[in-house]
Amino acid sequence: MSPDFGTFLRLFGETLRDPEAMARQIVKLRLPHEFGWMALASVTALTVIVVYLEGLLPGRSNVGVTIGGRPFFDMIFLGSMTVVFIFTLYYAGRAMGGAGTFGGTLLIMTWFQAVVLVLITIQLIVAFLVPTFGGIAALIAVVVQLYCLIHFLNVLHEFDSLAKSAGLFFLSLIGFALGLALILTAIGGAAVVGGA
Repeated sequence: MSPDFGTFLRLFGETLRDPEAMARQIVKLRLPHEFGWMALASVTALTVIVVYLEGLLPGRSNVGVTIGGRPFFDMIFLGSMTVVFIFTLYYAGRAMGGAGTFGGTLLIMTWFQAVVLVLITIQLIVAFLVPTFGGIAALIAVVVQLYCLIHFLNVLHEFDSLAKSAGLFFLSLIGFALGLALILTAIGGAAVVGGA
């Protein structure tokens, strides 16, 4: 599989057409965890860059989640949130009787982040060329993300039930919120200690 941009766009198109087929291909790869972490870090960095570019558009505020108002810290924060969500999806899925592996979860979510990156980029282009359609593009992007993620989870954990996959997603959101709260508490505590 050639790692060129044309191949990437083709895989993106195949993901939109049949996300479950793409998920099955990804799970079968069984790549080392190190590859998954490096790929996830790269996609996270590119996502932060694109989000900041969107924030530079006239009449638009930066929609990225910021800690110190700097891309480096935003990349760390976004990466931390993604890692928490990956662990949550894995353990919650297993608790619900799923058969997904951690490696599969990591690769699936890394590819999902790549899909999100493309959707954000498209949204940026639409907002730049036709600002009035920016909101519509954002709504469509959210729907596509949910569509892909639920199908990804269905294959990852072999649920054979989109309803169960949707349940896993919403359950994971709760776990994610708790994990995020712990991260924010840790960051706040470190800031207090550092400023003392």
